Formats: sequence, structure tokens, C-alpha cells
Amino acid sequence: MNWEAIVEWAQQPQVTVGLLVAVAALAVWNLVQALRWGAFMRRWKQLMQHSEGGSLEHTLYETLRRVSLMEETLKAHGNHLEQLQSQTNRCLQRVGLVRYDAFPDIGGQQSFALAVLNEHGDGVVISGIHSRHEMRVYAKPIKSRASSIGLSDEEQHALREASLSK
Repeated sequence: MNWEAIVEWAQQPQVTVGLLVAVAALAVWNLVQALRWGAFMRRWKQLMQHSEGGSLEHTLYETLRRVSLMEETLKAHGNHLEQLQSQTNRCLQRVGLVRYDAFPDIGGQQSFALAVLNEHGDGVVISGIHSRHEMRVYAKPIKSRASSIGLSDEEQHALREASLSK
């Protein structure tokens, strides 16, 4: 290796200018990186400090605690919803009503048969027979959309209506 040739090359003015330009470019690049590093550190410190003064770790633990509470609450609401659904199936919710004239000499369809059932087809048929001088009301239990007591045509019609209603 010929050191004299290298020294002679390095003493040329264009090499000196080139080296000065390279050093200036590296200095600018170093300054830009220092500014970027400072901005990153400011953002990092903001991230690590919770708005209430706690750390990011505290914030994460608090968030996990809240999520755990929400899961427990959601599970409790799900259980409660299942209980309500089972109660709803037993509630009287299907209705069928038939109005009719019980006697040929009395009009206005004042007599009626009302069937009220739950989701399982259990309930009651209530009949009201209107005459000129009195009104009689009868109630017949229904189990699985059938009665152990004989039903009139109007009561059967009301039971069909109730079974088909929603």
C-alpha cells in the first residue's frame, strides 16, 4: 500500500470539499435524528403517564379489572335473562276471543268465549253466556291445548285462535 499516494490524493481541494460536505450532511442527519428521538421520548413519557397521574401499567391493570367486572355482570345478566325467558314461557300470552249470539232471540253478540294460553298450551277458557235476564260465566282449565271438561264449538274456536296467535 502506497501511503504517499493516499496523502497526495487527500490534499486535493475537491477531496477536502467532498469530505466537508459529507461531514456537514452527517451533522444535519445527526441533528434530525436527535430531534426525532426527543419527540419520541416526549410521546413515550406521555404514554407512560396516565391522565390521572398513574402509569400505563396501572391503567392496563385497571382496564383488565373493569373488563373482568363487565364479564361477571354480563354473565349475571345472561342468567337473569334465562330466568325471565323461562318465566315468560309460563305467562299467559296467547289469546283467542269469539263473540256470538247464544240465543236466537238476543242479538248484539253479547256472549263470548275467551281462551288464554301460555307458550306450552296451558291456560283457561272463560265463557260468558248472555241472556235477557242474566249473564253466566264459566271457566274451564286447559292443559296442552285440551280440556278435561267438554268445550262448546265457540270455546273450541277460541282455543284454536289462541293456539295460533303469537
